[in-house]
Amino acid sequence: MRLIICFLVCLSGVVSPLFSQEGNGKKIYADYHGVRYTRDFDGKLGRWEMHADTRKSKTGRETLCYNADFIDESGRNDIAAVAYPQVGMQSNMDPHYIEYQILSAKSAKIDGFFIEWGFMQHENDLLLRAMQPIAAKYGFEIGVNWCDGWLYYNWITKYYPEIDTREEKTEHYVKSYQYLIDSVFTGETAPMVDGRPVFYLFGPGAKHDEYKWVLSQLELPEGMKQPRALRRWADWGELRDDKYIPVTQSDDISKWTELDAIPTAWLPARVRPMDSIYPNYDYYATADDVIEFMKPFRDSIWMSDYPKYDVKSGFAMPSMDNSGCAGWGRGHFFTIPRDNGETYKRMWEFNMASKDSLDMMFIASWSDYTEGHEIEPTIENGDRELRTTLKYASIFKSEVEDDRGIELPLRLFKLRKRSQFMGDMRKFVKSIKPIDAKLDRSAVLISEGEYGGAIELLSEADGELKELESDLKSNDVVVTEDELRFSLNMFGDSYHVTNELKLYLSDATMYELIASRSYTGYLEFEYYDEGKERIRIYSPTDREPKALFGTVADFRTDNTNGWKKARVKLITDNIEYKSNSFSFLIKGKVRVKNFKIDYTTYK
Repeated sequence: MRLIICFLVCLSGVVSPLFSQEGNGKKIYADYHGVRYTRDFDGKLGRWEMHADTRKSKTGRETLCYNADFIDESGRNDIAAVAYPQVGMQSNMDPHYIEYQILSAKSAKIDGFFIEWGFMQHENDLLLRAMQPIAAKYGFEIGVNWCDGWLYYNWITKYYPEIDTREEKTEHYVKSYQYLIDSVFTGETAPMVDGRPVFYLFGPGAKHDEYKWVLSQLELPEGMKQPRALRRWADWGELRDDKYIPVTQSDDISKWTELDAIPTAWLPARVRPMDSIYPNYDYYATADDVIEFMKPFRDSIWMSDYPKYDVKSGFAMPSMDNSGCAGWGRGHFFTIPRDNGETYKRMWEFNMASKDSLDMMFIASWSDYTEGHEIEPTIENGDRELRTTLKYASIFKSEVEDDRGIELPLRLFKLRKRSQFMGDMRKFVKSIKPIDAKLDRSAVLISEGEYGGAIELLSEADGELKELESDLKSNDVVVTEDELRFSLNMFGDSYHVTNELKLYLSDATMYELIASRSYTGYLEFEYYDEGKERIRIYSPTDREPKALFGTVADFRTDNTNGWKKARVKLITDNIEYKSNSFSFLIKGKVRVKNFKIDYTTYK
């Protein structure tokens, strides 16, 4: 039916009142959780790794130990998540990955990301600034989910030691808000609903009187409406006779309403205690609980004629499973089952029953893998949540649904990486330029919904890359433990490292790697997992800062008292091979054995 409607609209040259290209102006935003890094792009891992004490949990699980540098037999990194990204472990700062995410979101009719943000110069602020120019290129909006509690924790003091009292933090709040006004709420990527800047205010930072004072200190550009804060309202509620009862009134939220903040939902409460159905979680919620949680928002906000509720936002999330973090150090496991996508559909359907009263939708989240409520495509769930978003977004916005764009950003991203790999070899630099030009053009077409033209260009680029790749010659180089030289003698069947162990490649191997200029490599070994030790592996590097890019791996032991296998990727640009110098340095307290290094060189 959708294709018939599209055909009739195009044939007649008129816009259907139900389905149009322009739509009704309603907006959809997704929370963006970061920052996640990679060794090759940033020299670190960020939120991909996680180590925590979870002995407070009643599940019996005592620790989290996600060593994201480690790669399993299927090629997946050991990331802090229950689902694995469709594009693998990538850096949030990589322009190609940013492009992929923005175009994927746009293909599902998402208008922008609200980056979880705290204050200027924080790593999330650097992420925001990295996203803005790419978003501008593709007609996408970048806003913030302001976690203003970060200003009142000691996090701000770590960046600015002179800010250490609550009064000084509140004064800095003014500077942070003014920065948002000047740098985020203005310009072509500003998140706007009905001509007004909007942001999500997560809390729990400023108190009511502090926030009121902050508002009085701001300077708005001429013509700008006061930015509207969508204030998180996520009171827990309770379980009565096996039925979830939500909170329907809050004195605290009422005070925020007086400050022109509009109550908006967040992740529904999980109040059901661990049982035989969910033995791996301390608390959980059912799909019915989720709908009950949303009803007070519908009844008291969406349907209200209160004039200060001038931006009404619905809310949807696909699931929740915080096995990747266990409450960020609080040590408890929660879940809201994804149920093969049905939970997300039910939330959308609940919102769409009141769509005429809503100005926007807020999704939590695009990328919170650690808490398991991401809608970004994953290996486990595919692009199902994107297709669900597109279906209901089309209804919400009164726009034509066209799912041809859903798969294109993934194709583009893979082609970008293949082109980048070939371009790193001098011979192919000139040949890659026209291919990159086609990829650039295809990205613009995807962002504009011109999927037919994008498909054609992507196919052409793929063919041209295959032709170049056919000229590549590869050679496998396997370095066994017998071919390595060590700074310690073996004790029994392993090396007992109490401080450091140096590994040396032969000169012949190093010369081959240096001559090839391009290779992929993996370091494999076994380690005895005892105690709670932190082990680092370094290599010589000429890449700055050396403290970051000289790190090959950084992992923890988890006291399982057994031998474990480890496989770590070796980053070409990070490693400088030098004659008469160690190739790798292991620091820490650990027993290791069975080393092997696999290289594939390209010429």
